Amino acid sequence: MTKTKTKSAADKTALPSARKIASQADIHQSIYDAIVEHRLMPGTKLSEERVAELFAVSRTQVRGALQRLAVEQLVTLIPNRGAFVTTPSAEEAHDVLSVRRTLEPAAVARLIERIAAGKAPTAVKQLRALVKREQQAHARGDRRQAVRLSGDFHVVLAELSGSSILARLMRELTPLTCLAILTFEAPTAVACPNDEHALLIDAIEAGDADGAARLMTEHLNHIENALKLDAQEVQEIDLADVLFG
Repeated sequence: MTKTKTKSAADKTALPSARKIASQADIHQSIYDAIVEHRLMPGTKLSEERVAELFAVSRTQVRGALQRLAVEQLVTLIPNRGAFVTTPSAEEAHDVLSVRRTLEPAAVARLIERIAAGKAPTAVKQLRALVKREQQAHARGDRRQAVRLSGDFHVVLAELSGSSILARLMRELTPLTCLAILTFEAPTAVACPNDEHALLIDAIEAGDADGAARLMTEHLNHIENALKLDAQEVQEIDLADVLFG
């Protein structure tokens, strides 16, 4: 296992500038966002004391946020050691993509049915607008935003399918996919090519349910094939930079 240590230029013990009083929900959202934007690495220790210091709150509030993240499988709580961003195994990474290959073609089929029935008249427009923003983020080199929008595409598609269950499951699976990518992806790989999103929208607009389902499955296969499931790299980072940078 290779360890790569990165530090900010600022003193790591320095407190961030004054912020509004954070709630437990704020702490949860900040850590969640850092995971889905590929800023917070698997294996990173989330010290209650350090997180409480950064947010200027009690450790009790931090503990509540970490417990919620643990229920969502984004954080692993280890007795006598503390909380760590979850590092999925190769089997777990494969399982997440396998579940998505079951759910997302179904979401695409439901969406096409809703469009045909006139129940989702703006769906294609919404998805194209999202992909345009994703492409613009790629063009300006904003990887953080591009990664976030890439995940949002799949969540929004599930929401547009009209199934609250599919939408909830995708909101849960998206950050788990991010952890798999962060654990096993080569640093320069592109796990979710946005041109595949555009092709998928074309099939949805054409009402080609079989073609759209096939494209979604191939897209998810490409994500999994980009993962290097025989290697892991753990990075040590500065929580202040990650959560507030």
